[in-house]
Amino acid sequence: MKNIILLLIYLVFPKIALGQTCLHKNLSKEFNFEIKVRKIKNPKEEIDSNTVKIIVHNKITNKKQEINFGSSFLFEKTFINCKTVRSYSTGINKNSEIIDNDFGDLIIADFNFDNKEDFAVKNDSGGNGGPTYNFYIQDKNKNFALDPFLTSEMEFFPSKFIVKNKRLITYVHANAYQLSENIFEYNEKLKKWNFKESKLVTP
Repeated sequence: MKNIILLLIYLVFPKIALGQTCLHKNLSKEFNFEIKVRKIKNPKEEIDSNTVKIIVHNKITNKKQEINFGSSFLFEKTFINCKTVRSYSTGINKNSEIIDNDFGDLIIADFNFDNKEDFAVKNDSGGNGGPTYNFYIQDKNKNFALDPFLTSEMEFFPSKFIVKNKRLITYVHANAYQLSENIFEYNEKLKKWNFKESKLVTP
């Protein structure tokens, strides 16, 4: 509901929105990604709202898919620098330094271990734990759909991909000395994610 309200605000008050567009042609073997962000300046609020539009272009068929969502909290520089992206498919910025659990604004990776390119896009700049992401999974028709579990339950970008066990592992700031290690496992037969365990670890 919050995302819908943010989109309606942009439609009603387009003059108070500032925009930025990034086109990425080298992050995926099959798709180009165009990201358009509108920052909605609201004089009555201290924090600006944002609308994010992602247009996925199929390189072979030229088919386009448009994805929209709203965000109430993005840092000023988020989606402004088009180079803050990462691809585990083509290797672009794959080994770039990760600061404050921030893997980038847009990341291409295979999250459900089916050898298809999926993607994650930042939906909130977050706090001590780092930013959170929307996760989109590619289907057999080369369309992308939001994965509710990864987006709402895992939230943070995984630091480890364990292909053999089909597990994703996140590390999130827990206290001054420890991180929370969270393990999520994909059941290929049931096409379902499960939360396995969480424990405190010392980095």
